[in-house]
Amino acid sequence: MKKLAQSTEHLSEPALKYFEHWSKKDYQGSAQYLDDNLSFKGPIDTFNNSRDYVQAISRLATIVTGVRKKKTFLDGKDAVFVYDLETTVAGTVPCAEWIHSDNGKVKSIQVFFDARPFAAMFAHKQ
Repeated sequence: MKKLAQSTEHLSEPALKYFEHWSKKDYQGSAQYLDDNLSFKGPIDTFNNSRDYVQAISRLATIVTGVRKKKTFLDGKDAVFVYDLETTVAGTVPCAEWIHSDNGKVKSIQVFFDARPFAAMFAHKQ
C-alpha cells in the first residue's frame, strides 16, 4: 500500500507544489508548475492560458488574507484541495479546487465556491 501512496503523490506533485506556493501568495512561484495552455474554470472567470490566470490571481492578492487548507485528496494525476479562503471583502469563503496534472505540469484547475459575496467586485464584468 505504501508504494501506491508514493506513486500517487509523485503524479500529483505539480498540483501539490503549485498549491503550496499559491496558498502562500507566491503567485510567480506557483506559475512554474502551470502548463502554458492551462485550462482554468471558476464561478467568476475562465482562462485558457497560465499567463492570464497568474495575472488575475496576482490582482486578487490585495483581498486575500490567508488560505487555511482543511483536506487534500489525491487520486493519480488529480488532486482536490478543500480550504477556507480568508478575504477582506467576503470574509471566510469555503472552497474546493480540483487540479489535474500531466507530464510534470498542472494542466487544469477547476475551483468551486459561492461567488455571491464577491458580486459587487465583479459587477463591471456583466
